[in-house]
Amino acid sequence: MTNVTDVYLQARKQALACVNEKKRLNEDPYLPVLDHILKDQTIIKKEFHSLQEIPTHSIIGTCHEGRTHSFAANFMPLLETNTEFANKWMNLYQYALSEGLHDAITVYLFFGHYFVEEGNKRVSVTRLLNNPLIQANVIELIVDCQSLEQSDLYSAYLNFRQASGITTLLMSKAKNYDRLLKLILKDNQEELNDHQKEDLSSFFKTFETVLSKIVLEPIAATPGDAFLLFLEVYGYPEGQIIPDTVIEKELMRILPTIKTYPHSPKAALLTKAEISDHKSLFAAFKEPIKAVLISQGDPQTSIWTATHEQAFHKMANALQNQVAIQCYSGHQNEEIIQAMENSIAWGAQVIFTSHPLLLQITNRFAAKYPKVRFLNCSLNPESTAVRSYSTRGYEIMFLQGLAAGALSHSSHIGYIADYPIYGAIANINAFALGVKMVRPHAKVYLDWSTTTMATNREFPMDIDMIYIAGQEFDPAIQKGKRFGLFDVRASKFSNLSTIQQKWSIFYTQIIQSILNRTYRFDEAKGSSINYWLGISNGLIDVSFSQELPFETKRMIELIKNNIAQNNFNIFEETNAQSHQKPVPDSTPLSMEEIATMNWLVDNIVGTIPTDIQLIPSAEKVVQIHGLDSIDPLPFHVAQEMDHEPK
Repeated sequence: MTNVTDVYLQARKQALACVNEKKRLNEDPYLPVLDHILKDQTIIKKEFHSLQEIPTHSIIGTCHEGRTHSFAANFMPLLETNTEFANKWMNLYQYALSEGLHDAITVYLFFGHYFVEEGNKRVSVTRLLNNPLIQANVIELIVDCQSLEQSDLYSAYLNFRQASGITTLLMSKAKNYDRLLKLILKDNQEELNDHQKEDLSSFFKTFETVLSKIVLEPIAATPGDAFLLFLEVYGYPEGQIIPDTVIEKELMRILPTIKTYPHSPKAALLTKAEISDHKSLFAAFKEPIKAVLISQGDPQTSIWTATHEQAFHKMANALQNQVAIQCYSGHQNEEIIQAMENSIAWGAQVIFTSHPLLLQITNRFAAKYPKVRFLNCSLNPESTAVRSYSTRGYEIMFLQGLAAGALSHSSHIGYIADYPIYGAIANINAFALGVKMVRPHAKVYLDWSTTTMATNREFPMDIDMIYIAGQEFDPAIQKGKRFGLFDVRASKFSNLSTIQQKWSIFYTQIIQSILNRTYRFDEAKGSSINYWLGISNGLIDVSFSQELPFETKRMIELIKNNIAQNNFNIFEETNAQSHQKPVPDSTPLSMEEIATMNWLVDNIVGTIPTDIQLIPSAEKVVQIHGLDSIDPLPFHVAQEMDHEPK
C-alpha cells in the first residue's frame, strides 16, 4: 500500500529542487500570478468555453496571490507535512488513486497559458501522476493589444487564434504565426472551417506530445516554433491521420534545426567548386549517373527555366554516356511534387531544383530520401540535407556600376531592384560602389519592382543611366519587361550590357565529382554546402555594347581580370547610409558579411522594403530567402577552397 506521506515528501523534494534551480537562474521560483500580470492591462473580452480537457503542461500559474507560495513553479507542494494544506493534498492524492479526479477545475486562459482559479491541488496531484490532461472549465481573457509589452506578438497570436481555432499554440516571433497560416490556409481562405480547425488542433496536440517525448532538455523553440519548422519541411497533411511513429521518425531528421532554433546550423559557403585530379580507389560507376533537373515555370515562356534546361542538356552532351538525364517543369506545387516522386521512382541519384521557391519541397524530399543527392539553386544560409548553388552576382554588378558611372553626365543613376533576399543587397551595394569609384559624388536612386507601390519618391528627372534587375522568379509578372543596364537619354533606352550565366559548367562539375566519387554526401559534422561562384569560376560574365568608349571597356576588363584572379576586393572599404546600422568591423568585408548584407552603402538614396510592402508573389520568395527569415551572419565560410567538393 502506498505511503501517502512518503509520496508528499517526494513531491516536496521536487518542489524544493525547482525553487533552488530557479533561484540559481535568477528566476521567480513560485507560480506566476495572473492578477499581477493583468494589473495594468485592459480586459476587453471574456469568453466562456465549454467543459474540455486541457494539457496540464499549459497550466503555468494561479489566478490569485494567496496560494502562490504554497507551490513551486512546477506546481509541486512546498509546505511542511504537518500543515492543513499538506493533509488536504495527501487526501486528494489518495482519492485520485482509488476513485480518480472527476471534478473539473476552473482556469482562466490568457495568451495561450492557463491560470488556476479553482483546483490548484488537483493540478499538482495530476502533474505528479504524469497525467497529460485534466478536465477544466475555461474562461478566456482578451486584453487590449496596445497595453501589452509584447503587443506585436500578442496581436499575431490573436489573429492566428481566430483563423485556426487553436488557443495554446505559442510562437517566439510574431511573423511565425503568419508563416504558419500561409502553410495551412488555402488560397483566398481567411480562416479554417470547424472541421479543419478540429483536424489542425488534433494534429498539433499529437505533434506536441511526440516532441515532449523526444526533447527532454530546455530549448529556445516553443512547440509552435517546432511545429512550423516541421510543416515547412514536410508540408501540412490536411485531413490525414499521421501515426505518432511517423511523426517521430520525421521529427528526428530535423531535430538539430529545432534544437538550435532561432539560430540555424551553418552551411559552409564555398567559393570554388573545381574537381580534383584525385582518383578514387573505388571502381568507377558501371552505369550512367541518373540526374534530374526540376524547374518551376515553363521553358517556353521563362528565360530562367530555359537557361537551366539548356545548361543541363549541354552537361549531358559533354559527359555523353556517363550520365542519363530527365527534366521536369511545372507551376503548381502538385506538379513539382509529382516530378519529385517520378524522379525517385526512376532511380535518380542526384536531383537539382533550379528555382529558389522550390527549396522547401526539396528539403522535404531530401529528409525523406537521404541517399539521394539534392541541390537547390539559391543562396541558402541554413544547413540542411540540401546543397545550394548560386552566382556571386555582385561581381558583375560592380562592373556595371563602373560603366554607369563612367557614362553618366547627371551623376543621378537609377536602380530598380527585385527581391530583398540574401545576395541581392550585395548586388545593389556593389553597383553603387562601382559608380562611386569613377564618379565619387554620384547618387544611386533605389526603388523596387516587387512592392505594391513606389518606395522612393526622390527619383530625379535627369537620371540618365538605370539598372533594372530581373531574376525572373515570377515570369507571369515580369513578362515583357526589359532587364539590364540602360542608357535612357533622349528616350533611346538602349541596353548597354549582357550577363551570361554558364550553369552547364557547374552541372558538369557536380556530376563529375559524383563520377569520381569525390562528392561526399555525408556532410561533415552536419554542415551542408552552399556553392557561391563567380567570375573566377567561369560561371558568370558580362559583356558591354559598342556604345561604351574603348577606354571605359579597357578599364572594366582590367578590373574584371583582377577580380577573376582574386586580386581586387570590391568591398575593401564601405560606409553605410547614415541612418543604417554600422558596417561590420572587419575590413575588407568577409564573404559571409557580403552574403548576408542587410544595409545600404552611403551613395544610395532609398530603402530596403518590409514584408508588408511586397506583392504576394514576392512575399513567397522573401518568406524563404528574405533578410529577416533567419538570424544574420549564419554562414561558415570556406573561401576559395583548393580541393574538390566532398
